[in-house]
Amino acid sequence: MVRKKIGNTDMTASSVVLGTWSMGGDEQWGEKSDDAASVEVILKAYDQGINLIDTAPAYGFGHSEEVVGKALKQIPRDQVLIETKHGIWWLDDEGTFMRERDGYRTYFNLSRRCVMREVEESLKRLGTDYIDIYMVHQQARPPFDTPIAETMGALMDLKKQGKIRAIGVCNCNDDQLREYIRCGEVDVLQESFSMLTQQNVKAHLDICKEHGISFEAYASLEKGLLSGNLRMDYVIPDDKNVRNNVPWFAPEKRKKVLAMLDGWKPLCEKYECTQAALSVAWTANYDESIFVLSGGRKWKHMESYIAGGNIRLDPADFRQMSADIDALLAE
Repeated sequence: MVRKKIGNTDMTASSVVLGTWSMGGDEQWGEKSDDAASVEVILKAYDQGINLIDTAPAYGFGHSEEVVGKALKQIPRDQVLIETKHGIWWLDDEGTFMRERDGYRTYFNLSRRCVMREVEESLKRLGTDYIDIYMVHQQARPPFDTPIAETMGALMDLKKQGKIRAIGVCNCNDDQLREYIRCGEVDVLQESFSMLTQQNVKAHLDICKEHGISFEAYASLEKGLLSGNLRMDYVIPDDKNVRNNVPWFAPEKRKKVLAMLDGWKPLCEKYECTQAALSVAWTANYDESIFVLSGGRKWKHMESYIAGGNIRLDPADFRQMSADIDALLAE
């Protein structure tokens, strides 16, 4: 597996990152997770060269972190990197209300008090005494609009204490990213980026390069649509499922996406890969600085991510795919 340097740190990580959101098993993913199977996926991914695992307290209200913690007991701690997050709060009612899910009321809260409390809870669930990358999960919102300087002040203190090694930011705009940079040290930016969702990489990549920040792309398969496996007969299970938030699943749009993917079958044959792997490969080949965040409770999903992360597309093939994507987006 290709390794890349993380931000301005001395850490290097696999170009494909293992995401564990679905392993949390909350109602957004439908069927409950099998923890033993999830641990097996983590261990297999590690054996295949993935050394960076992404989790968050909000994934199953701590359960994803607990699953990762079980896997960590079977992996040398100094051979794996763990990134988790903070900022989605449910331990009391302080903050700006987000939503109610799985019996919890959640809030946007980036106060110093919550940062310091959340890191201790995460360390306990993970069964470790330090976190390699600690990320702001969601940005503060009015009326409880914590200044970025306060949040970063807490994170820099945690870094000095040795409880975290690096700081990351998720789901922000340009102004917020620049303010985080002004107030502290940012090494990772995590944003959605796929063939069909390119606005974040186009907005932020130049800033990341200017400041030596790594870009982690999540949702690169658009919740499975770009795998080519969810055809027109696929029905979203219920109104709580995460795919309801992906406009490309609407029938007319889905039909056009699938037609584009079907047109790439010769490329899948050329690279001897699945459509999912080809989609991951396009994302990974977009820029050398990009990490691709992969997620899945089943090993067959991870196999496609790993295969895609190892494909080097010929420039002509990348240009062909990009032209097809641009034509679709123009519609």
